Formats: sequence, C-alpha cells, structure tokens
Amino acid sequence: MPTPTRSRSPLNRPAHFSDADWAEYQQCQAEHDDLMAQIAEREAQMEHDLIATYDEYELDFSPVPKPEADPAHRLPPPHRSPASRRRNRGR
Repeated sequence: MPTPTRSRSPLNRPAHFSDADWAEYQQCQAEHDDLMAQIAEREAQMEHDLIATYDEYELDFSPVPKPEADPAHRLPPPHRSPASRRRNRGR
C-alpha cells in the first residue's frame, strides 16, 4: 500500500527551512498578504468611484428639443468677411 503524501500547509514548516528562514518566510508572506489586501481595497475604491461617476453622468436618452423649436437659441447666419466680398465682385 502506498504511503499517503503529506501536503504542506503554510502553517507547517518545510523540513529544509531553518527557524530563521521560516520566520523570514512568514514575515515576507505577511507583508505580501498585507500588500495584496491594500491593492484589493484600492481597486474596490476605484471601482466604486467609477460607478459613482457613471451614475452621476449617466446618459439621458430622452428626446432633445430641436434648435428651430426655440428661437432664443438660433444661430445667426455666417458673416462674410470683407475680403470674400471683394473677391466675388470682380466675377
């Protein structure tokens, strides 16, 4: 019958690690976990901010009044410059 393999969980120190190596590994792992938590928190905040911004500026697809319907917002006809009048006089 084969011997069952023992899985190494992070709590069990590998046999080739010294106490100092294991302590350093655990410190690095704790720093890594902390950094990953900070990154996840920052990404969640950015996602929240993006959603809030989208909600604030969400497009409104209701009909927009046509410019002709409101005489106060009509654009004046384009003005011709004096140079263009001189050019057209000789023709």
